[in-house]
Amino acid sequence: MNSIFDTVTHAQDSRPRSATPFSVGLAGIAAGLLTLWMLRDSTALDGATRSTVACLAIIATIAAYELFVARVYLRPSAGLASSPVRSLDVGRVAWRLAALASVYAGIGALYWLLPEYQGAFYRPFWSLLRTLAPYVLVAAPFYFAWMDRHQREVDDAYLLWARLLFRGERPANWRPLREMLAGWMVKAFFLPLMIVYLSTNADHLDASLTLALNAPNSLATFRFMYDLSFAMDLMFGTVGYLCTLRILDSHVRSAEPTTLGWLVALICYQPFWSLISNQYIHYEGSMFWDSWLLSVPTLRIVWGTVIIALLLCYAMATISFGLRFSNLTNRGIITSGPYRFTKHPAYIAKNLSYWMVTVPFIEPLGWRLAVTHCAALIAVNLLYFMRAKTEERHLMNDPEYRAYAEWIAKNGLIARLTRTGT
Repeated sequence: MNSIFDTVTHAQDSRPRSATPFSVGLAGIAAGLLTLWMLRDSTALDGATRSTVACLAIIATIAAYELFVARVYLRPSAGLASSPVRSLDVGRVAWRLAALASVYAGIGALYWLLPEYQGAFYRPFWSLLRTLAPYVLVAAPFYFAWMDRHQREVDDAYLLWARLLFRGERPANWRPLREMLAGWMVKAFFLPLMIVYLSTNADHLDASLTLALNAPNSLATFRFMYDLSFAMDLMFGTVGYLCTLRILDSHVRSAEPTTLGWLVALICYQPFWSLISNQYIHYEGSMFWDSWLLSVPTLRIVWGTVIIALLLCYAMATISFGLRFSNLTNRGIITSGPYRFTKHPAYIAKNLSYWMVTVPFIEPLGWRLAVTHCAALIAVNLLYFMRAKTEERHLMNDPEYRAYAEWIAKNGLIARLTRTGT
């Protein structure tokens, strides 16, 4: 009788399936880092090119699993059939291609109009676009042709957009159009940033690795691990924004529906963040953790180790998404990796690392300035708290996330610690 009860309890408490296994993300990052390592001495390739090749290695590794092992295109969420459900209609394919071209044209016009995208900062992004554009032009017709025969729903968002744009036909349901256009807005904003940051980080990673190998010491090792953590995060961020494909079941299910949700997310990134942080919520003082603990070497090593552990947790949270990482959108619920312990491991780890790296409570110029810096960092923490809450409210529309949230409430880290304490 007890064994039956235990079996039922275990079934009720079993963790909901993750959209992609954590182990597959680890295999992907191993392929990406190995690629970066093999290309480290290539003088003909700049940081942007090396990081792009590393991202392609990640995509190839994870996509191979998703397509040939998990066969994610057969999941109900993908909306695809294994065998053709209709004959190919060249006209429908042409309309979808025209819709895609209009989206690209609209995004290109925004880039051209906004001065932000015309400086040297985004040069790695333009370089990548020039490299990928011919491949996209060749692959897009074949992809849409395959989708036309295998997609269960005929009137998808691209077809609806083409009819609205070129024929003036208003759709009966506007939601698919809103989700598609919002998804492209997210990609248009975040993909350039991810590519630029990753390109810069690739060069920093090479320099810190060289320093750690040639002059090994605790601070050089810390710098390398620090750069490595952000390299892993940025690679999977870039991969996520590149791979919004229904055949990989990594398409956008829904986008953040509230203005507040968009505001608190976008404000954390350039160009908005530099303006706000410099004028209103500047929390960095005149001293950082390594200088503060210079006279206490043992504590300095322990403190730096904890920082790296937090940053690795942050990176592992991004890696957990596989090909599905994205701000402001739902592209499949992740329950593996650090997400098996809490709903927001990345935000928790990132915000704790801010306190440990900048030590705003230590300020040689006086306690008043220290209080100001602490208040500013608390404001940053509250900003991420709002991001977490708006994301939860958005994702709660997905029954899979509701099941995951219930499981975390019973089996997450806080629930376990609470039970242990009582």
